[in-house]
Amino acid sequence: MNQKVLKRVNGYSRLVLALAIAFVVLMTCGMKASAAEYSVTPFAAYMYTGDEAEIFTEPDPTTLATVFPGDLPIQITGITSNGYYQILVNGVTYYAHSGALSTKTGTTAYKLTSVDAKAALVADMATGEIIYQQNMLDRLVPASTTKVMTALLVLESISQGNIALDTPVVVSSTALAGVPSDASHVNPRLKAGEVMNVLSLLEAVMIKSDCHACNVLAELVAGSVDNFVALMNMKATALGCVDTNFVNASGYPANNHYTNAYSLSLIMREAMKYQTFQTIISLKTVEIPATNLSKARTLENTNALILAGDYYNPYVIGGKTGYCKASKNCLMTAAVKDGKGLITVILGAETNEMTDGAVLKQQFSETNKLIEIGFAALGAS
Repeated sequence: MNQKVLKRVNGYSRLVLALAIAFVVLMTCGMKASAAEYSVTPFAAYMYTGDEAEIFTEPDPTTLATVFPGDLPIQITGITSNGYYQILVNGVTYYAHSGALSTKTGTTAYKLTSVDAKAALVADMATGEIIYQQNMLDRLVPASTTKVMTALLVLESISQGNIALDTPVVVSSTALAGVPSDASHVNPRLKAGEVMNVLSLLEAVMIKSDCHACNVLAELVAGSVDNFVALMNMKATALGCVDTNFVNASGYPANNHYTNAYSLSLIMREAMKYQTFQTIISLKTVEIPATNLSKARTLENTNALILAGDYYNPYVIGGKTGYCKASKNCLMTAAVKDGKGLITVILGAETNEMTDGAVLKQQFSETNKLIEIGFAALGAS
């Protein structure tokens, strides 16, 4: 270990650690930890804490002792068989998850005991009971998670016999003018005078988050976007949503457009009652047939939880992503395991560089954490 690091350990860093350990003693005195069985392989090294690194008395997330700031040098004495580093702090043995320490500074620790987002929620899909929540009533910007309400109202209109999935719809110039061109995410973009059916428009909304398609559907259902927005707010009230106000059908950033994790969970749970909704959000890709003004379009889902990769979760049916500068990363999902279902909501998640150098998209990683919490609570094996 070089002299600079030694000086940090013996100076400011040691003071910080001493204060933290004093807190640990106060919090854990008389408490008995019950970690699962594990073995320790000796390993000698020094690493740095990621920001908000969680420190445990045992290699078990139920034994949280304290949280350290980032960039503190930590002496490692071993590696456990269940993914933790055994560490030595002021002569006392503690444990840190492998995602909490790094060989470099300036990283963020992966949290085990809380959800890294402005707000989070997991609920029982069958009953609506909240299993875990974090700031679920905080007023936040929902971004494109708004589109679940838009899809819900379209599906209700179908169930009432007013329209059908194969109903042809002419894209109007007013629908396109209602949101900026950068709000279109299908390629080619929708064109005035183009004819598409309701199913294709719903797929563009839910799979590729196309804002123009939201306005086209809003005009079809309610005659105008303004009338449709009024229906959105009426439906929110009927569902029991609180502190919620929609001003457009897409979630494109706008003043006075807000809701919270709890209200979004009610909307998602209601939408999941429609098999068409479940089918659409589960699609990894879909081809929208050629129209009078466009070649066929292939859309890939924006939800990484249903796509092959680091975030894939086999129990996730699907959901809806969202992002803007004001909202950060958002995600609503539905998952089912052993016949038991969950609704999850994440609002205000970041994209962070983690201790292993990977870029973590926390709307997906934290949703997977919520799903694990939810199924454990429901007893899904």
